[in-house]
Amino acid sequence: MADALSPDPIKVDQTLHGYSEGHRLIDGSLKLPQPDARTMLVLSDASGSGSRLPPDGYLTGYPLAESGKYVLARTWAAPEMSRPGCVWTHSLLIDFADLARLRSADDLLNSFRRPSETGGVGFAARLEVETARTPTAVPPVHLRRAGLWASALYGKPRGRIVAERDGPGDDELVAAIWMQQWPRLRRAFRFCSFSTEDRSTSADIFDLQLMDAGRSSRSRIPDGVIASMVDHSEWINMLLDDLELPKRSGLRQFLRDVGSDVTNGRAAMVTLVDLYAALESNAGPSKLTDAVARLEGLGSGQGRVGRAAAARVVFSRPGLNDSRLFDFALEQVRTERNLLEIDPVTIGRALLRWRPELLAEGIGDGDPLQEAIEAAVMEASSDELVDLVETVPGAATALLPLRQDLLEQASFWRIASVDAQRLIASFDPELDQAARIVGALVDAGRDDCSSAVVVRFGIAPVVAALSKLDVAGIRSGMGWVRAIARQTDDLAKGMADGTVWHRPLLFALAEVLDPDSVPNSVGTDPWVIAVERSRTSGDAHGEDLLAACLFTRARGWRSRSAGRLFFLSVQRLHEAMASARLSDQAWRIAKLRLPYGSMWRDWDQCKKLRHAVVDSFIDRDLPPIEFGTVVDDGKLWEELVDLAADNSRGRRYLDKVRSALRSGGEAWWAERVRLIDRKVK
Repeated sequence: MADALSPDPIKVDQTLHGYSEGHRLIDGSLKLPQPDARTMLVLSDASGSGSRLPPDGYLTGYPLAESGKYVLARTWAAPEMSRPGCVWTHSLLIDFADLARLRSADDLLNSFRRPSETGGVGFAARLEVETARTPTAVPPVHLRRAGLWASALYGKPRGRIVAERDGPGDDELVAAIWMQQWPRLRRAFRFCSFSTEDRSTSADIFDLQLMDAGRSSRSRIPDGVIASMVDHSEWINMLLDDLELPKRSGLRQFLRDVGSDVTNGRAAMVTLVDLYAALESNAGPSKLTDAVARLEGLGSGQGRVGRAAAARVVFSRPGLNDSRLFDFALEQVRTERNLLEIDPVTIGRALLRWRPELLAEGIGDGDPLQEAIEAAVMEASSDELVDLVETVPGAATALLPLRQDLLEQASFWRIASVDAQRLIASFDPELDQAARIVGALVDAGRDDCSSAVVVRFGIAPVVAALSKLDVAGIRSGMGWVRAIARQTDDLAKGMADGTVWHRPLLFALAEVLDPDSVPNSVGTDPWVIAVERSRTSGDAHGEDLLAACLFTRARGWRSRSAGRLFFLSVQRLHEAMASARLSDQAWRIAKLRLPYGSMWRDWDQCKKLRHAVVDSFIDRDLPPIEFGTVVDDGKLWEELVDLAADNSRGRRYLDKVRSALRSGGEAWWAERVRLIDRKVK
């Protein structure tokens, strides 16, 4: 936390009390309310009778609640006065607000001034006192006594602590202990560094009184706690380290920060010191658990800042696995709309780790945790969130509105508890990420969703997803291929506009589609456009299958581009038949439109194919130029010409072919013209 101290001096009021026909106020810079004036009159008088006061006097510190000031006073013996037992007391009155700015009492102690024998003058004006920026260190030789006093003060917080005065160094020592306290405790602390009897009243109890060594402390304060009789505890070592090396210690600043809303006085010191130790990075979780339990023991309204500090540590330690600590931290952040100024991501990640069921249970509007969860969800990796959904299925409802990219993860769709059909039905049909979602579904093997997806989005995203797969990938998702194959109108449109062109996808479609199913009411056959847009692959099985499909379609009634279909299929299919390479699957497709009859033996598939091609061109009077170029293989083409020349109708058709070929300028066309010339006289 920021250091709120200012290097500017503070204004301090002052008073002088002494003898003038009785102990009374001699001079001062302010007029106090009557109750506070009466308190000062009493406490500025000698702290006891019958004892010789220390030559340098002694200190008394106490608050004036009504005036909002703290009094730090030094009292000296005044033997120059005619009446025995008279004293001078110079009091500095510090505003409570300024008291919080002090780190050392040295400047105040140096401001005390004993009046001269001629009387007290010069105390009517306010003093200007510098505020030291660094606390005063306690020499090691005094640490044992400081330990005894601090141990008694905070180990017995309800007791009136008494100890024997050892010498003039005790004034600085008790001031150092006072300065170690947080401001709220500091302004309530009452002490006196030399006393012969209890200076407490029924309403105002002195916390610490150093007794004249010549008197019995027990006899003067029967219910007082003797500092020398209090055992040391572990926490006291931290206080002593801070007193000895205050510049290196963070304890004092921690106490200033967390003690601001603690009203338990001295009773809170041990708790706050333990909390400070527990918040150290090397402290174990059990230490933090114990410290938090003690902090809660202060009361529900106590230590909000300390609770926040503990909650921050709980949230920032991923290794903590203590449900009590997390419940505690969760309670703290829920009380503050600003999440205790903790990074929302830190809190949110802790929630996802420790209370993922909160996402399934739902968090109400206005709950501060909503911001934390949203921040963590946005920052988390998709793998983390998928694991979360797998652990807490109901969490998907809260996660998906924030992270729709989860829908693009195959691992998400593999979760058995995810109701894929319901989710798909809820999607916007115009969803930009539809293709990526379908890709994830395909990758996840969710063929069972294929029909629902096509109904919701159409075939385009499915085609896009399948077009990224190789042959093996597509064959592993044939359910998706069948789903788009049922949409023949959309498929025809996709082939025609270039959407459907991926060669492995065409292989799969050739396998599942009826060759006549894709409509071709106008223009070029969609199959021709799709096949010509793609490149021939090295997949012999797929290419043969595609050729069988195209040949059968060419022989059917649906296509308006039969000649082009023969061009795209006949030579490949003939080669496959001639080499006995044709698979049973391709053969089942091709034989549908091969000629029947006893004139050809079943094993002469090639001859059937040639007759089928020639008959189709002649019977349907297909464009002659397409017959002239239907195959590249010259020998095969000559066999086709021989079949055509076998009857008069064929020879007339060949005349047309010859005329068509003559219109071209290519050499191989002229060669084919000469071949027809030889076959048809």
